[in-house]
Amino acid sequence: MKHILIALLATLSVGAASAADSTVHIKPTPRYQLNQQDMDDYKQSFALSNGQTMKFSVRQSHVYVQLDKGARVEIFPVAKDRFQSDAGTQFEFRDENETIAVSNFGLLPMAGAPANSTVLARR
Repeated sequence: MKHILIALLATLSVGAASAADSTVHIKPTPRYQLNQQDMDDYKQSFALSNGQTMKFSVRQSHVYVQLDKGARVEIFPVAKDRFQSDAGTQFEFRDENETIAVSNFGLLPMAGAPANSTVLARR
């Protein structure tokens, strides 16, 4: 009985060590800082070639994107004219904010596209 208990404890210890070794630590990505004037420049609507509308809004120093009547998604500045959502959708404003490239478009609510698709939109 004593040997079974020791074997059981040893197995549990190895399992706990393996679980600790497989833990992934993710460091938060540093966010790019925008001033209020920069944020106001992004408040626009864009037309997609599939007929959908993508609208950007700013509320209390937070930038959001909304596709048609879908849920608003907060996006975070990662560089000048570049944003990213927590889900991984990336937005790059081009041509003095006249065009936007959206990578991983399908991760947005109501996108109706494959997760890794890329689209271009114009104002």
